[in-house]
Amino acid sequence: MRYSVGFLILCAVGLAVLSLGCGQDCTLTGCSDEVAVRLVPEIEVSYDVDLVLDGDAQAFTCVRYNDDPKEGWAPQPSLFFDILCNGNGFTLVLGTAPESVQITVSAEDGSWNGSLTASPTYELRYPNGPDCPGVCRAAQLTVTNDVGAFEVQP
Repeated sequence: MRYSVGFLILCAVGLAVLSLGCGQDCTLTGCSDEVAVRLVPEIEVSYDVDLVLDGDAQAFTCVRYNDDPKEGWAPQPSLFFDILCNGNGFTLVLGTAPESVQITVSAEDGSWNGSLTASPTYELRYPNGPDCPGVCRAAQLTVTNDVGAFEVQP
């Protein structure tokens, strides 16, 4: 059985096109490492956060500026990384994921105080797909209130 050269070229081109179509398309979505901190129970007033990330101390206040439980919050001051916060907790959007974290949270009215020292366990995230470049790490931690349920300090 003999095939013409044209037929063989057509088959080769067809196979090449099919193999390209089976590959994964990669996007260029960026991502950052992050640590999400959940506060249990939720805080209803502004609170201070003292952080030590890999030995580097930072501090900020999560200010409640209106009654909206999710949107009525803002971190003060801005640090060298992004912070998202509300009464449920805060997320630190970082350039590099810390290996050690120390967190102390204190409500402005004394109704909430908690601390945590941890070596976060990170989940890898691939925003461009598992076989594409670009990977970031995300961890979730929980800080609980050490102040008794009915104890409010002056």
